Order: sequence, then structure tokens, then C-alpha cells
Amino acid sequence: MSELQRIDTVVIGAGAAGLTAAYSLKALGQQPLRDFIVLDAQPGPGGTWRQAWDFYTVEQGLRSGELVDLAGQAEIGLSFEDVDPASLTRDVVPQIWRGYEDAYDLYIAHSLRVVRVDAHPRRPELRVLVEHPDGRRTTIETLVLINATGTWTTPFVPWYRGLNSFKGEKVHAQLIDSLRGYVGKRVLVVGGGRTSVSIVLELERLGVVPMWSTRREPDFHRPPRFTIHGESRLTVGQLGLASRRRVQRLAARGKPMPSDVSVRGLPMTREVFDAIRRGTLQSRGPITRFTEFGVEFCDGTTEPVDVVIWATGGRESARHLAPLHLRDAGGTPKISGSWSRRDERVAFLGYGPGIETEEALDEAIEVSEDVIDRLVG
Repeated sequence: MSELQRIDTVVIGAGAAGLTAAYSLKALGQQPLRDFIVLDAQPGPGGTWRQAWDFYTVEQGLRSGELVDLAGQAEIGLSFEDVDPASLTRDVVPQIWRGYEDAYDLYIAHSLRVVRVDAHPRRPELRVLVEHPDGRRTTIETLVLINATGTWTTPFVPWYRGLNSFKGEKVHAQLIDSLRGYVGKRVLVVGGGRTSVSIVLELERLGVVPMWSTRREPDFHRPPRFTIHGESRLTVGQLGLASRRRVQRLAARGKPMPSDVSVRGLPMTREVFDAIRRGTLQSRGPITRFTEFGVEFCDGTTEPVDVVIWATGGRESARHLAPLHLRDAGGTPKISGSWSRRDERVAFLGYGPGIETEEALDEAIEVSEDVIDRLVG
């Protein structure tokens, strides 16, 4: 790696999308370490699944659609469908993806953090500055860059009046390893997405009676209704497609993105339906302000709080791309068909809210095909 100075394609991130891009590039005739390389900041295979909660099982991951077989994964006998459903994703995913990387000889470069990406002043290459575990830095010159870094490493915390004076514990869901330490405490979960639902349900299982705050009424998918009368309402899939098309238009113009839950909604599973009936998944509504030892909601009620868990998602991990100036001030990168409109050498995988895992993997395959066209053309 220390001797590598130039390569046609650099993929940043070895999560599901990054691995799929690597698999696709190799299937299209590109060779790892000769034609392309995948740089990953994680110390080993598994992506951010390595930091998954100690209660999140393979069954939950499959049911939610977050855990999906990669292209060619089932063919080598490593399908997630064949794993004990009660096993933890943070144990299973690294093991299976290690086998996947080895089986297809992808040669993922783990423990390498991309510090920044600059445009070469006089040539068409991009310059990727990489930091090694020992602090040493090297530069790779590349013609095409695929950014597949996701949002898990850049958690977002909203601002509320009085938050700085709150004396209790504040922690983001993406930084939590286990919820067992919150047993016996008064816990407030903030956020209206799928992460917040998972945390609220697990806290209840541990014997905690959590409070749940969302900015608006939770957007649960409506349960099916059986009737002899035909209905012309759009299906959940159609609504999701319409929302994603709106997101694509916003991304092409570099406009601020809506929240993930406003695009995908919340699945109405049997577990969720029962929790709503029990009152567990009933939102207290928006927060007005925090006090020294509690919170005041917009309906005027106040509650004492020991712990606030922010289930408020993350921002795209793309700070290393800042030198390329891909976004307007106060905006987001302008992206059309997964490619930057500001710099046609840069592609984004899984960018924007409402992207299901399977869609991100399909996108990775399409981008890999585009890479070949760009290099050959």
C-alpha cells in the first residue's frame, strides 16, 4: 500500500454498498490493487455493523430490510438466511463479510482513513490523502472516486433550549453499545425513525418505561384493511417511490434533504402494532425545552429525565470531500444519477434519506458499470 501512487478507481468505505461496488468492478474485469482499491477506516470486515447494539439480532436485521445478502453472497454459502436468527449482527456480519472478501479476492484495505480528497492542479486525477494506523500518510492519485461512507460515523444532535444546562446523561444512539446500563433510570428517546422504535422496544423489554418524543405524529404504515369496497389509495411502495423521486430532485439541485422517516415511514409489524396498543409507542410530542433535571413538552407537561438518547440519525460522512467544493454554502452536494454535478469524477452510494439497503446495492452495481464506461470512454 505504501508504494501505491496511482490507480484508476478508489472506493471509500467497505460497507454493503462499497463491497458490492468492489464485487461488481471485479466482475466487469477490473483487478483489485491494480485497477481499483477499497479504502476502509474500520479495523476489519463488517463496516459499521461492528458497532451494532448488543440486542440487534440477525432476525431483526432481515425483518427490517437493513441486513441484505450482497451480490454473490448466497452462491458461496454465506447467506444471512442460513444463519441462526437469534445471533447478533455485530458477531455475524464481520465473520460473513470476511469470508466474502476472501472468496472473491477483493483485498479490502482496512484501517486506512481517508483524510481529504483534492483535485490535481494540472492533471485530471484526484489526489486521495490516506492515513495509516501508525499515523503515516500516503497519497493515491485516481481518475474516479466512489464515496460509500454512509452516515453512521457522523451522528446528528438537534439543538433545544436549555439543553446545555441539563444535568443528565446525553448519548447518541449510534454511539451506544448496550442499553442495559439504563435499567432503573428515567429515559427519554428523541427521534421519529426506525432507530428510535428499536430502542424504545428494547428498553421496554429490559423493564424500563421510556418516554418517546417526536417532532410530529409517528409515521407508521397503516395496517392492511380487508373490505369488499375497492380503494384507490396509493400503496406504501408507491408512496415511497414518489418520495424518493422528490429526494432525487432535491439532490440534483443541492437542496437540504428531508428526514429519513419522512421518506420511508415506520413499518407496521406485529411487534410494533402490539406496542402501540400497549401505549409503549405513543409519542409525547415535540420538546419545548430542557430543564436542569428534566424536559418540558409542547403540551405543557414536564417530566424528570435521567438519560436522553438521541435517535436522530446522522449526516453524510463526506468531510474528506470538502476540498472539492461539491456543495453550495448551506446546501448539499448536487447529485444526479449517483454522480456529482460539480465534479463528474465523484460518485455517491446510498446518499440521501429513504434509501433502502437493496436499492443502495443496486445503485452500487449501476455506478460500477458507469465507472467502466467513463474509464473506457
